[in-house]
Parts: sequence; structure tokens; C-alpha cells
Amino acid sequence: MYIRLISALLSCAFVLAILGQQVIPSPHPQIGSAQQTYEVAIDFNRRVPMRDRTELSADVYRPKTPGRFPVILNRTPYTKTSASNFKIAQYFVAHGYVVVFMDVRGRGDSDGTFEPYRNDAQDGYDTIEWCAAQQWSTGKVGTLGGSYNGAIQWLTAVKQPPHLATMIVLASPSDPFVEWPTGQPLPADISWYHFTAGHVLQNMEAVDWKKLYEHLPLITMDEAMGRPNRFWKEEVEHAKLDSWWEYKRYQNKYERVRVPVLNISGWYDDEQVGTPLNFVGVTTKGETAEIRRSQRLLIGPWPHAINSSTKLGQIDFGPTAVIDLNAYWLRWFDYWLKGIDNGLSKEPPVRIFVMS
Repeated sequence: MYIRLISALLSCAFVLAILGQQVIPSPHPQIGSAQQTYEVAIDFNRRVPMRDRTELSADVYRPKTPGRFPVILNRTPYTKTSASNFKIAQYFVAHGYVVVFMDVRGRGDSDGTFEPYRNDAQDGYDTIEWCAAQQWSTGKVGTLGGSYNGAIQWLTAVKQPPHLATMIVLASPSDPFVEWPTGQPLPADISWYHFTAGHVLQNMEAVDWKKLYEHLPLITMDEAMGRPNRFWKEEVEHAKLDSWWEYKRYQNKYERVRVPVLNISGWYDDEQVGTPLNFVGVTTKGETAEIRRSQRLLIGPWPHAINSSTKLGQIDFGPTAVIDLNAYWLRWFDYWLKGIDNGLSKEPPVRIFVMS
């Protein structure tokens, strides 16, 4: 798999640029973004109606001034109220963006039942169009998020919401039966079903995971954990790739992608293969030649927790291993959501951290 990926990258003649220093915004003048900073106004628990009338909960962070601004949307099952989300919101609002953090269906303050991935494409579409229609919006919406929050961006993108303008996707899982030998969940995945059960994050210390992972048969592992889960059972029961899995697939639909995507992962990400697959997939199969040229790839010396540390185990990759990721994202959004010519289009499409 990795040999095929490397061959695909090289055959496309992409230039590899070493991440040798911290990424900083372009020195070019940036209309509206770098020239003015904004205070934050917050609208908590905005009720956003989906097409089936289920209401999802969003916290809206916007500049404390009249006007219309591009929107950055993050939809998450991990609850929208984290301190890290607030810091991201503060950063981008200061630079002239509205930031919307939303609890996905059935999680946090959102109504409905959480069914992993099953409703996210449709709900993502409806949320993007809601964001575009608000009085504080320019109508251009970009999405941001990693892992589950990354995969659901792809599921939404192939539905082609009219006002989706760009995506930044980190550490995205692949389709079923791509990264793992089967599409079935691994024993360790039962912990995720526990963690995301109900509306709030669950206590991970309450379960003896080492003992649970030895339980057989797999289909009753949820019962042994003390939290029966029909989604776990359904996935274990579907041992072959068939139409049942289609709700969770996007990598068979690259030709429906029509937005520029910044793909980000780490060399030690346990779901790393999905990111280069997505980059190569859209650069070769995207809807138009312009879209195929607009894809970008960034890989650093990181685990699934992207850009979280310069160290991995006993290995220290040095001070350049962690970059100013907010500034990197800002340049991307400034280019695609504000139309600022900051030189982004002239840069190599692939940037990797090279380890010797």
C-alpha cells in the first residue's frame, strides 16, 4: 500500500518541500485579515434545523462588529465546548472570520440519536447552507477538523453543498476495508463506542480495557463492557464490503469533490494512509482540472494528535517538528475564502518533514 502511494506521488512529479522552519503568514498585504483585529461575540447554543426538523446545537463565534465574514465550520462528536476549540475560535475571529463549532446529531447539546457517520453527510450539507444564509456570513464556508471530524468533511463534500468553498482535513480515516484487514471494528474500537455513547463524553477509567480486549466472541464485547451498542453489533455482523457500508464511504467518489483541500497527517498517525490516498485520489480524479491542481498535502513527524509535540516516545525531532499550524490554516483560508493573493498557489503542492 505505502509503495503504491509513494509511486503515485512521484509519478505525478510533485515537488517535495522540507518543513525546515516554522510556517508563517505571507509578507504580502492581506486585505481585511491582517490589517484589523476583532473582538469576539459569542452566540451559544444556536439551534440549527436539519431537513428532517431535528435541531443541532452550534456555538457561533463572530467579530463583535456589524458586517459579513467568511465562515469556518467544525462539526464534532467530542462536544464543542473544549478549551482548544475556544482558542481556535478566538484566533480566527480576530482575523475576520466567523467560527461555528457544532455538536453532531445526538451528541452534546444536539437533538436526535448519535449513529456514527450515518447522518453526517446530510447534516453537514444542511449546516453549511445554514451558515451561508446567516446575516453575518459572506456565503463562503470552509470546514476544519481531524479524525472523525475529518472523515465527515469528506462525506459532506461528495454531496456537493453549493456554499462549501474549501476544507482543511487532518488525519482522516479511510473507507471501511481500506486501512484494516476487514471493515469490522477492531477490539480496541469498542473504547470509542463507549467514549461517545449518549450525549456526553464517558468515563474511560471505569472499564478494565485489558480484560475486555480478551473477550470473545467480538459480537458480545459491548455487553461484556456493560454498555450494549447496536452499532458495534451491526459492524461486526457485516464482515464483507457490500451496500450496507455505503453510508460510510467517500473514497469511491473522488470525482464528486469540487473544492480545494488541505490534507494534513503525520508519519506516525495510525490512520495515516487515508491522507495521501485522499490527496492522490482528488489530484487524479477530482471534478475539474482546476480542482485537481488545488489539492495540497502536509505531513509532519506526528502521531494521530497532529502537531502536538516534537517528541514521539524517546525520539525528539527538534524544534522545527512543531509548526504554527493556526498561521498555516489562516493562509489557506485567506486565499480560498477571502481571495487574498498571499502566494499560496505558487508553492509546492506537497510539504513533508524529512527524517534522516
